[in-house]
Amino acid sequence: MARKDTVVKKGLRTKMFRLCISLVLVASIAFGVIGILQLRNMVRLASEMSESQNESIKRISGESVTKLTRENMINTIRLSAQNADNKFRTMKDDFLLLASEVQDVFEHPERYGEREVYPPDQANKGIYTLQVVFGNPAVAEDPETMTMLRKLANLEPTMRGIVQGSSDVTGECFIALPNAATLEMDAKSQNKFDENGGILPYDPTVRPWYTEAVEKGEFSFTLAVHSYYLEIPEFEYSVPVYVNGELKAVLQGATNLTVIQEFMTNVGVGENGFSIMISNNGQLVYSPRESGELAMIHDMSSDIRTTGNAQLQELLDKAMSEPSGFGEADIDGESYYAAYASIPTVGWTQITFIPKIELEGHTDKLLKEMDTVESEAAVRFKGNAQKSTIVILVVVVLLIANAFLAAMTLSGKILNPINKMTGQVKDMSGDQFVFTMDDAYRTGDEIEVLASTFGTLSDRMEGYLRNILAMTAEKERVSTELSIATKIQADMLPDATEAFANRKEFELFASMTPAKAVGGDFYDFFLIDDDHLCLVIADVSDKGIPAALFMMSAMMIINSRAKQGGTPGEILTDANARLCVNNKSKMFVTVWLGILELSTGKMTCTNAGHEYPMIRGTDGQFRLFEDRHGLVVGAMKRSKYKDYELQLHPGDAVFVYTDGVPEANNAEGEFYGEERLEAALNRVAAEGPKEILSGVKADIDTFVAEAHQFDDLTMLCVAYKGVNL
Repeated sequence: MARKDTVVKKGLRTKMFRLCISLVLVASIAFGVIGILQLRNMVRLASEMSESQNESIKRISGESVTKLTRENMINTIRLSAQNADNKFRTMKDDFLLLASEVQDVFEHPERYGEREVYPPDQANKGIYTLQVVFGNPAVAEDPETMTMLRKLANLEPTMRGIVQGSSDVTGECFIALPNAATLEMDAKSQNKFDENGGILPYDPTVRPWYTEAVEKGEFSFTLAVHSYYLEIPEFEYSVPVYVNGELKAVLQGATNLTVIQEFMTNVGVGENGFSIMISNNGQLVYSPRESGELAMIHDMSSDIRTTGNAQLQELLDKAMSEPSGFGEADIDGESYYAAYASIPTVGWTQITFIPKIELEGHTDKLLKEMDTVESEAAVRFKGNAQKSTIVILVVVVLLIANAFLAAMTLSGKILNPINKMTGQVKDMSGDQFVFTMDDAYRTGDEIEVLASTFGTLSDRMEGYLRNILAMTAEKERVSTELSIATKIQADMLPDATEAFANRKEFELFASMTPAKAVGGDFYDFFLIDDDHLCLVIADVSDKGIPAALFMMSAMMIINSRAKQGGTPGEILTDANARLCVNNKSKMFVTVWLGILELSTGKMTCTNAGHEYPMIRGTDGQFRLFEDRHGLVVGAMKRSKYKDYELQLHPGDAVFVYTDGVPEANNAEGEFYGEERLEAALNRVAAEGPKEILSGVKADIDTFVAEAHQFDDLTMLCVAYKGVNL
């Protein structure tokens, strides 16, 4: 039987080859699909992340620029207005001091000798000289008038000091009598003669500064007049002098309006901004504009609120009624940001305008640069992604041709960096936009280019964030300055431990815990003389920076007045009159003031709307003492305050406090109250003042717990020990 050969059409080698090819093909296709999907996913994630980052940066940049612009403009205008107010207040203080000296001459003429007075002399051109000028030549023949003028001439050093000490502000100083005789201290002798060489008559009684001072009966500023001698615009200020209700003289000073113009020119308002100053009647005191709605009118006779611009009128009304603030207005068809601040001494307001387009231009420029970078990065990113897709397809073909092992090796080499890059991109969130170049990305192909592009985009984003953080740092600087203000206020309050370490007749301790960074409460204690100890505790009607400034003013005025002598009632009566002067903010302060006579234990006190004191008597117990209350200090100029007396014996003590103590409340809104205060005091009644205050503060803290402190907590305790220790 013949043997038949078998033909093997599909051998094992072929099957293995086909199997390997199939495995490689499947693996390559899977690798290609996965790689392309990963690239598309990464492109989508990068696009979403870029859009999110861009929106966040735009929002944060816009908000930060607007907020910083507002704060910087308000801070700048406040400092500028405060500088101007200091100049005006110096003028006022100088003339109030001179007024007191003039009053003394009229009240006590026997104390003063007579100094010769002379009419103007052209030889004194440009030299500050004291001269006498008459509105009516017949007055020069009145012996009584001439005698008084020669006595008033003793005030020449004070008048010269006013004009020479502040020549950049005050150009002249006059003492005018009701009969039109005037002592003039200035450097204008050459301007007081007519064309024939005769002395020009000068009648002060018809000048606005004279009539307004007499009408108001107090210090007065007169705006927009022309100098009698120089015919230049100036503003004048004057103060009347009365003796027993009779007008004796009116003092006058004047400042050239160019001083205001030079001062305003130095205010920094950006490239295209400008500043103006308006009076309390809406008159334009200064404007650099020569035309338009805010053009400077040289006679300053019109109210600029009547221009018909509703936005501008609303802004000006706010600026004239608020201490400071920020607003917007269209002026001559252009939009402006505006910041304003008041000048309390004269009642004027300074306003700074900066075009919106100037400020928004910087923000728009930043955002446009960001959009450009984002667009360029997106184009490069998509281009690199397309290149990467082609590379993957080429690699797939090569893997199929070079067998299963090569396919697996290449798939890992290509996909691993992409997976790592995708994971790193997903981890970029919040403010962490740093993309780190890893060795795994250094493949020498499009993957490395793609990673390098991510790194460049990350660096640029990080730079934008640093710029935003720098803007935020400026805000932190303001917080630091507020902390310094807190320390300054704390340093102003006296320390009993240092002040009275060697005094055995009494023991004293006080504390103040402000509700804000700076508070409106204060206390003070000092020896008027070796036998009289003055104690003061007070509470200003507001909180924060304005209350702190008013507090410091009240503290210095009361301290200064107390050291001049008098009863507590007299001290507060005079201090009240001074605090009411130009109190445009309508702030007031409650005050308790006591003067302890150390040799006898007699304490004379007065209470201006303050809390009732707690007294520890001979039985060693504290009890509420309902004393008589007067009106708060700073409310009415003519308020009078009455005294009452306490007799302290050795071992007695007086505890005074502000309303922040009884009005401290817990989370349920319940007040601490005077009953709890009295109970807390009696639990530590046998202790010294420092321990008593510590005990009361601890009891208040326990009662309040986690509730917010809305008011300052201020306490003062003095224990009388007597002189026979």
